[in-house]
Amino acid sequence: MAITKFLTIAFILLGTALSKNPFKRDNKTEPKNNTIPDNQTIPVNDSASGNNTKNQNKTLPKELLKFNKNGKFKIIQFTDTHFGELAERDQNSQELMKKIMDYEKADLVVVSGDMVSGYAWDGSKGWYEHHYRQFLQPMIDKNMKWAVTAGNHDDEVDITKEEMSELDRSHDLSYTLPNSGNISKVFNYLLPIYDQSGKNIMYRLWFLDSGNLHCQNFDGYDCFEQDQIDWFRSENSKIKDDDISKGRAIAIFHIPLYQFMHLLKPGNHFYGYQQEPVCCQGLDTGLFAAIKEQKSVEWITCGHDHNNDYHGTYDDINLSYGRKTGYGGYGPKNIQRGARIFEITLEPYSVKTWIREENGNIVNHTQPHSYPSFWPAQHKCCLAKVMGQVTANYEENKKQHLLQEFYD
Repeated sequence: MAITKFLTIAFILLGTALSKNPFKRDNKTEPKNNTIPDNQTIPVNDSASGNNTKNQNKTLPKELLKFNKNGKFKIIQFTDTHFGELAERDQNSQELMKKIMDYEKADLVVVSGDMVSGYAWDGSKGWYEHHYRQFLQPMIDKNMKWAVTAGNHDDEVDITKEEMSELDRSHDLSYTLPNSGNISKVFNYLLPIYDQSGKNIMYRLWFLDSGNLHCQNFDGYDCFEQDQIDWFRSENSKIKDDDISKGRAIAIFHIPLYQFMHLLKPGNHFYGYQQEPVCCQGLDTGLFAAIKEQKSVEWITCGHDHNNDYHGTYDDINLSYGRKTGYGGYGPKNIQRGARIFEITLEPYSVKTWIREENGNIVNHTQPHSYPSFWPAQHKCCLAKVMGQVTANYEENKKQHLLQEFYD
């Protein structure tokens, strides 16, 4: 009886949380062994130790990502832009992205997946490339560097993830890298950020590909494979314990981990909006444990659940959602679209984060939230088959207005 009641509450919360569109599917020791030559136009490297790696499919070397003269580096996280549903929505998304970049004057844009709504593919050849170029255009217009990882909807079309990566990397402003180590999925790589001199790595951005559906045949969202976690461990083992940059990193991927759900358990504190259940990876395959073991990542940031933008600290690791960016897809519920911002400062060391909304407002979530002990905690990630049935019949459901059951 108790289990039935909990499941009923969970599905009611899921149904009422979704708005507009249900489709979802983001010491001071001198550093050692991570120095580079004075030449500042070497290929971007994807090795944790700082050893340069040939950057495939790049015809030109890249300038290094570097902290500015004030020792700061600012990142915009766009997530779930969902281009490809309607021309008006795509135009609105482009304008929003350009506004955010104008407001923030950042050093890099990172995108945590679902750039294009693959479920809206009309079957025509070149559809994805067309809409992906629409997604890239705001960064090109603003001369902004970017790096991406894929979401669960990005490859539901006439293009493979490998082709998607090549398309992205064909642009000079792209800092997306080829898949590292020939491991599972495609968007797994590491971007280092150097000091102003360009000689020492001071921060790292880990991009991981969380996949699509069916983690190890489990009926839920995809999860990280063992070789992805092994790669993460191997690269981290190259960072020496006395390296000043050890522990200074953000991991960026689309589908959140189980720990995003655990953060909401009664007694824990979180900041920001939690307006739908956590649709996390189908199984906890051990990435969080590897992060704890390696002590090399301080933040994890994701997308995927459009109505959530909360952040908090769980087991000494900072977890955050980005703010839903695009006009495609559902949500965000009762709040503006926007982006999460990270500002990293070297002296004194800090990482600050806030939400920049479309109208220019800055939202600093300072009021902690926690659920009371009697609140029914979420114990399982939402099942992909619930939303998958809607996604699979996107056009038909849209015509027949059968999607209202998912709206408020």
